[in-house]
This record gives sequence, structure tokens and C-alpha cells, in this order.
Amino acid sequence: MMKRQEHKRRFYFWDYLWWVGEKRKQARRTGRVDGEMMLSIYIFALLIFPMMIVTIRLFPGVPSWLPCVVFSIITFVVMSLVGRIYKWRGKAVMSHYAKCGFNEALAALLFFLATAIICFMMYHSLDKK
Repeated sequence: MMKRQEHKRRFYFWDYLWWVGEKRKQARRTGRVDGEMMLSIYIFALLIFPMMIVTIRLFPGVPSWLPCVVFSIITFVVMSLVGRIYKWRGKAVMSHYAKCGFNEALAALLFFLATAIICFMMYHSLDKK
């Protein structure tokens, strides 16, 4: 009998970001940055926050608090989805990257890069009158 072919998983950059966050949490037991936080801050910095800025710019008549509330809810939903997805995908991601070396300085740099992206966009989104 032939063996059933196993499902071949694909791994992406966001899986790597999640793995880096999980490894950082393992390295620093007191830290709050885990895989979910690392991936969520990149989703926020590269997708949600730019969409919020564009929405505020395209609809200047809308009160500025409304897009903030809407995108806060979207952020919460995305973070919940990330948590759910990696409950079943996390084990495969951890085993896939098991042979990779972990550098705690790189993990910190990746986290602060996302924070710097958000700060940069906040600074440049201010009205310069």
C-alpha cells in the first residue's frame, strides 16, 4: 500500500515574526513580548495604522475619534485571530524553525522597528500648518 502524502505546510515571514516573539518570551520569562504581540504589532504598524491614517485623510468631516474606535476594534479582532490561528499552527512553526539560531538582540530590534514605524507614521501624519 502507498503511504498517504502528508500535507506540505508553507511558512511565511509572519510565521518567523511569531517564532521570534515566542523565542524571546522563552528567553526572558519576565517579558511581555510573545509571538502574538510581535506579529500583532507588525500587523498594526504595516496594515491597520496606515489604513486609519488614510481613512482620516480621505474623510476629513468625520470626527477623528470614530476611525480610532473602529480601528481599535479591528485591532482587537486581529489580535484574537492571531491567537486562534497560532493555537493550531504554533507547534508546526516552532518545529519548522527549531534549527534556526535565536538572537535576542535581533528580537528586540524587530520589536522596536515596528514601534519606530508607528512613531514615524504618527509624526508624519500630523498636520503641518
